[in-house]
Amino acid sequence: MVNLLGAVSLQILLLFVELFLLVATLALLLLSRRESKSRELMMQHFSSVADVITRQEYFVAVVDIIQKAEKWLCASVTGSPPTPEESEVIEQILKALKDASERGVSIRYLIPLSPDRLQMAKKYKSSGAEVRLHPSLPFSDVRYTIADGKITLIGVPGRKGKKEPTRKGYSIPSESVAQLFRSNFESLWDSPDSKTYDAYLKELVSQAIATNPNISAELLGSNLGLDKEDVHKAIESLR
Repeated sequence: MVNLLGAVSLQILLLFVELFLLVATLALLLLSRRESKSRELMMQHFSSVADVITRQEYFVAVVDIIQKAEKWLCASVTGSPPTPEESEVIEQILKALKDASERGVSIRYLIPLSPDRLQMAKKYKSSGAEVRLHPSLPFSDVRYTIADGKITLIGVPGRKGKKEPTRKGYSIPSESVAQLFRSNFESLWDSPDSKTYDAYLKELVSQAIATNPNISAELLGSNLGLDKEDVHKAIESLR
């Protein structure tokens, strides 16, 4: 009986090892950013072998990982403006970020480079995160959060599409998987193509003024989902 239990325990351990090795391999392939069809197939396979976190559980896990971060936290997210149904959970995330920043956690967020993502970029920035926007980040596909190099929280949409929200996720307590995602994050963060919130806002304002010299800060702010004060500062920096 003891031998049988030992054999079962060993099999369970081996299954867990194989699972983490598979996740690491899939993450490495995913981060190589091959053709979108290959990524989609990998995510489908990923879904079939890993425990699924529901959409509600995913956002609870986001708040939890931020609250538990001790030294640093970095994330690559879609940065899409929240729907009315998402407003409450987004406020919880922003509060958790502010609290983490106040206790000394270094926070960095990567967001796709797009005018409609500036609204959330400003919210993350105001909550204490350093934010950069990058043109190569997909609007859909995987989004992730890493805390202290120990745990990676991965969210995926239900299907492809620019405005597809996170439908499910995976929480992976593996340093090797965290390192894979961290390497991808750092390469994008340090890329010359990445732009800070202020730099990108200034660029958009400059383009708008070149097209319409009489455009107001109020109108620009409304179009970008930002306060007119931010836009006014960007206009003043161009003079």
